[in-house]
Amino acid sequence: MDPPARDNPFASSFDIAHYFVGRHQQEAAAHLSYALTEGEGFTVITGERGVGKTSACRAFVSGLAPAQAAVAYLSGSQQTSGELLRHITRQFGLETAGESTKDLIDGLNRFLMQQRVAGRKVMVFIDDAQTLPAEVLEQVRLISNLETTREKLIQIVLVGEPGLLELLDSRALRQMGQRVSVCYEIGPLTEDETAVYIRQRMGLHSDGEAPGFTREAVEVVYRHTRGNPRLINRVCATGLGLARSRQAGAIGRELAGEATGEFSEEPVRQRRGRLIYTTAAAGLAGSLILVAGVYFARRDEAPVPPVASDPVVLSLPATPGPTPAPPPPAEPLPEFPVPPRPDPPPPAAVVQAVRPPAPPPARMTYSVQVGAFLQPENARQLVAKLTGKGVRAYIFEIRDGQNRTWHTVRVGDFPSRQAAQTHADEFARREQMKVLVRPFGSF
Repeated sequence: MDPPARDNPFASSFDIAHYFVGRHQQEAAAHLSYALTEGEGFTVITGERGVGKTSACRAFVSGLAPAQAAVAYLSGSQQTSGELLRHITRQFGLETAGESTKDLIDGLNRFLMQQRVAGRKVMVFIDDAQTLPAEVLEQVRLISNLETTREKLIQIVLVGEPGLLELLDSRALRQMGQRVSVCYEIGPLTEDETAVYIRQRMGLHSDGEAPGFTREAVEVVYRHTRGNPRLINRVCATGLGLARSRQAGAIGRELAGEATGEFSEEPVRQRRGRLIYTTAAAGLAGSLILVAGVYFARRDEAPVPPVASDPVVLSLPATPGPTPAPPPPAEPLPEFPVPPRPDPPPPAAVVQAVRPPAPPPARMTYSVQVGAFLQPENARQLVAKLTGKGVRAYIFEIRDGQNRTWHTVRVGDFPSRQAAQTHADEFARREQMKVLVRPFGSF
């Protein structure tokens, strides 16, 4: 069990007082808010292990008013569709006529209709969704079909590691993957955010006597953890314990480096891999230089054929023979009257070729979208990244029902959904990025 926040401000258990809001956390909350108010399909929140996916979702849920939405959060592993339905109905406190799949779905549908009449939204969060069997994911898809003639009755949020996107793009779940309408990947903290994160956590000490982290120590922590909050907590908690045991007034570079030693296996492997790669690259470059040197040296030693200033014409020599006799004199030709030359026919009328008018450009109905952000800087960074790879990307601004401006990043517009989906599939395979096919001009 983690010690209280006063003794350990880097406890791993979720506490809204610990929650840090960086740029990724702001974007994740905005995507979830959009899904709650206007979402029409699945919402997917992904990120590497320890980056804060669960914390972001739980922080969003804690900020909802009871009159605004009813929420179920599933964090355990559901191995069958029956387990999934029972977990959902129990979290909503539902009583069903029986335990069969039909009884559970009928009870859930009645609950959804009641919430709709009361003006409340219903959301179901499923954590670690990448571990769900195909049978359970298919049941999730069926639950999402509960709707009226005008709107969905339930919003489902799948939370998981990046492998979740590959699973949804698989052939077996392709139909489900194409219904993802909101998607966001939570990334690590920047170095500046890491410094603020540590300072915020340390501020939880009410006595103000705990040793602080110097800027050099923060640099060590960030370099080791790459901005992963879970790893930051582990390293800082260890450093804080070392400082207390040695009665140190501050945690500097050396103490932070010692704190990372317990968890430094992965960075060492990374450094070793980089060293091997650098050595191999240097050896390859040296070999190429040596081969090029030998080639050019031999080329300089080879004789160069002379170049004639004028072209050389080859001809066969003349063969000697008897002198031919002179030809007899030619007889005069008889004179014939020359008929008059007829007048040339009048020139034919010049026919001007008329080029048919160009057809109007096809109306674009669908776009391939690779990101949507409230902060324009995040959109510009993604466009710069794609442009550096030779991808034509642009930013398209859209306002939602809450009058918020979304900066969507798109890589193509197409006259049909099929054409857009074909481009999206090829782009996703090439760039290893999640893309969405969205109606042209909408989020």
